[in-house]
Amino acid sequence: MADTEIIDLERLKAHKAALRAEFEARTPFRWLVLEDFLNPLAAQAIYDEYPRVDQTWVDTNGLHQKNKWTKAAEPGSLAAAFYEEVNSPAFRAVLEEITGITNILPDSDLFGAGYHQILDGGFLDVHVDFNKHEGTGLDRRMNLIVYLNPNWGENYGGELELWDMDRKVELASVAPTFNRCVLFETNEVSYHGHPRPLKTGGKSTRKSLSVYYYTKGRDDGHDVPWHNTRHVNTDGLAGNVKVLGNGVAETIRRLKTRGSLR
Repeated sequence: MADTEIIDLERLKAHKAALRAEFEARTPFRWLVLEDFLNPLAAQAIYDEYPRVDQTWVDTNGLHQKNKWTKAAEPGSLAAAFYEEVNSPAFRAVLEEITGITNILPDSDLFGAGYHQILDGGFLDVHVDFNKHEGTGLDRRMNLIVYLNPNWGENYGGELELWDMDRKVELASVAPTFNRCVLFETNEVSYHGHPRPLKTGGKSTRKSLSVYYYTKGRDDGHDVPWHNTRHVNTDGLAGNVKVLGNGVAETIRRLKTRGSLR
């Protein structure tokens, strides 16, 4: 694997015109679904080394998300090499040609990005992301997510939902299947999430690699003061009940955790 590109950049270059047209046609925000994104051997190798959740993972559970964990790729891993490629000038140049977003900058610290893993029963309510990097003040412009879930059962759930919240319309529901990539711009209307809890029965977890891209300033009409992640309810009364129950359970869990540390 050391001598093989993890991402087939030449394939992306060969289809960049068609991908640009598809990306531009989407409203109210732009997005793409790319199948077989990683070279097959690389995808399998990254999946094989994908770590289980343990004490080294960051607990990101809260009111609007449950059983969600993150972790930076470990140095020397193939996942770390993946992040080097997607943050490289060569890859970012292709992204600029596909998306029309210029002067794309990476986040070498992977703030909020990296390994993402959702356990059984987990969910992430539909939301728009924080719009500026807390450390650098750069403007968040794109998310790139690669899913690593072979043999994903149709009844497991966990689809990434993309929403037009002005019209209250679901634009797409994307299953997190193996080696599928979703690329979408992030702005004040790019609502997305997977609000329906996973139902894997403990047979699997929802694994992904997440990458965020930035620019210094923005020219898309969405230049607003800093805000954190903003969640919305897309499931009506059932969604309200879910969040209320999760909030109570999360408060109790955190109180117990603090008590155990005294």
